Amino acid sequence: MTFEDGVALKCYKLSYETDEAVFDDWALHIRKHYVEDDELTDDSVATGLSIEDYLREYIIPQRQETFGPTARSNDISEILFADLFEFVLNYEVPRCKQYNRSGKNESEHGTDIIAYKFHSKEKTPAKEDELIAIEVKARLSSKEICKTIQEAATDSKKDEHRVAHTLNYYRKKLRNMGKFDESNCVERFQKKTESPYKISYVGAAISSQPEIENKVIAGIKGNDLQLKVNQSIFYVHGADLMNLAHQIFERCTK
Repeated sequence: MTFEDGVALKCYKLSYETDEAVFDDWALHIRKHYVEDDELTDDSVATGLSIEDYLREYIIPQRQETFGPTARSNDISEILFADLFEFVLNYEVPRCKQYNRSGKNESEHGTDIIAYKFHSKEKTPAKEDELIAIEVKARLSSKEICKTIQEAATDSKKDEHRVAHTLNYYRKKLRNMGKFDESNCVERFQKKTESPYKISYVGAAISSQPEIENKVIAGIKGNDLQLKVNQSIFYVHGADLMNLAHQIFERCTK
C-alpha cells in the first residue's frame, strides 16, 4: 500500500464476521486488560455488587456515558494495534495501560503503546534490541483516512520527548501488577546510554474505511508528512468498526 506519491505505508484490513464464540473470546481478551479474574472477584465482594454490575459501574466504558463511546474507540484501537505488533509482528507488548486507571473513561497520558524485541533469547542487552513507540489515532465512526493519518504522524513525533516517562511509568505499573519479568524488560530500555538499542516511532491510524481502491491512499502524499528516518505509518481499516467495538464491549460485562 502506498500514498498517492508512492511512499509506502503498512496497511491492514480488519475483516470479520459475526461469530458469537469469537466475539465472546475477544471480549474476554479486552476485559482482562482492565482487570484480572481473581481481582474482579475480590472487587465484587468488596463493593457488594455482582460482577456484571461492578464491571459496568467501575471498569468498562458504557455506550450511554458522556465519554463512553470515545473511551471504547480509543481502548479497542490501542488493543488492536498491540495485538498486531505482538501476534503478527512478534514484538513483546506490555498490557498495563487500561489496568486500574483513575476513571474508566479516562485514558492515561504518554506514549500509547510500547513494543520491544530482544536480539538475544536470554534477553541480555544488545545494540540490536528494538524499541517501538506507537501513537494511535482512531476514528471508528468515520471513513476519514487522511486527517487520521496526518494526526498520527504528527503526534508520533512527540513520542521522542515522552517515551522515557512512559517507560518509567510502565516499569513501575508492571511491577505493581506482579509482572516482574516484564517490568525488568522495560527497565532495560530505560538504559539507552549505558546499553544502546534501536528505537523507532510509529503513527498508527484506524478508521472505518471498508476498502482501499487500487492500494493507494488518495488525498495525501507521504512526503508531506515529513516522516523521519526512524518513523513509519501503519493504517488499519475495516467496515463499521464503531459498531464492532460496541458489540465487543457489550460482552465485556458478561
